Amino acid sequence: MIVVCEANCSKRVICNSKEEITNIIRRGSEFPEGDEIWIGAADDEYPFLTLLVKGPYACVHYYLNQDGCVWQSYSDFDQEITFLTGHGDDEWTAPGDTIVSLEAALKCMEEFFDSMKRPECIQWQELWEEASSDN
Repeated sequence: MIVVCEANCSKRVICNSKEEITNIIRRGSEFPEGDEIWIGAADDEYPFLTLLVKGPYACVHYYLNQDGCVWQSYSDFDQEITFLTGHGDDEWTAPGDTIVSLEAALKCMEEFFDSMKRPECIQWQELWEEASSDN
């Protein structure tokens, strides 16, 4: 069982299938301002995946633990995208090299749903100084 926080983290939903989560992600990507979606196990705080989605674009983060072990999607995209974050009251402009396609983000969700580990379908960059490659 997976918990999904959608609508810029204002709505919490229990999902039992990848299809349910895919529908939430696609719906969020269609909002003019996009959506921030958090995905994690219902019975554990970590790990979790966040997807910032807007139209055909996404930025994905994987949080391994509370010690700040975080990875961010990495690509060769060259356009910045501004996403709404938090409860829809903050903006974050993602650098182009963090942007992946919505379809790639959906594949990340599917891998994470199956394994609860950092997906291998995209490239990642570590967001802390002494990174470990354990996950």
